[in-house]
Amino acid sequence: MVEYTSQEDEVVSQDALPINPDLVWDYEIPEDGHQDEAFRRWYIARVLTRGRMEDVQDLGLHTIYAYLPDLVLPIRIRRFWEWYLNLPDVRSRYGTADTAAA
Repeated sequence: MVEYTSQEDEVVSQDALPINPDLVWDYEIPEDGHQDEAFRRWYIARVLTRGRMEDVQDLGLHTIYAYLPDLVLPIRIRRFWEWYLNLPDVRSRYGTADTAAA
């Protein structure tokens, strides 16, 4: 799977997910190149629930868009991202967020 950054739309491989160590005090950070999908989903959800704007920017909107359907998130956070990703200008760039609110 390939992810994209929102800033320059450059391709970022799975192995290059930027990690903020301050967000993973309770989790052992995998070495670069050893991030499995379960860790990636968990970390992206952590960023969306507890991260700073810089952490969201580091992930990029393409990554958030790609993983949103598979993330376990509080309903208000999921609804925010579904709303945001469905705004006309965002949707024209990233597609449509077809996720069901849990």
